[in-house]
Amino acid sequence: MIMPDIDHATIVLERSLAAAPSEVFAAWSSREALLDWSAPGDGWDMAYRAFDFRVGHTDILTFGPVGAEPYVNTVHYHAIRADQFIVYSSTVSHETGLLFAGMVLLELVQTASGTDFRLTETGFYLEGDSPEGHKEGWAAMLDGLTAYLARRAA
Repeated sequence: MIMPDIDHATIVLERSLAAAPSEVFAAWSSREALLDWSAPGDGWDMAYRAFDFRVGHTDILTFGPVGAEPYVNTVHYHAIRADQFIVYSSTVSHETGLLFAGMVLLELVQTASGTDFRLTETGFYLEGDSPEGHKEGWAAMLDGLTAYLARRAA
């Protein structure tokens, strides 16, 4: 039996955000906020089939180029502490099957100027996916989060 290539990696991204932990947490815990700041951009669709931000519950998000078969990101929440951290497992699938399975930890620490934020993703990246692609995607999303928080502060 031939096994597909599977990469495994841990990605860590950190940002200092000019917003209180409660504002950063709100941006991750609201469907409307997530659709605002995490949208992949022009030419892409993104929609939630389910959104239930509670421990033991699941979100299902579809995203991808307009007119193409969407990717499906399924998130299951394991631990949530308001304004401090979120822990969830995640899978990403496409018409070819499973592309990614892993765990994500979001940490928020209050500072004098706002929030120190750290995202850690540990996962398995199957054929058609890569740690580099996830790192680039997360960096773009965090740029969107930073801009969203700045708009709300203005």
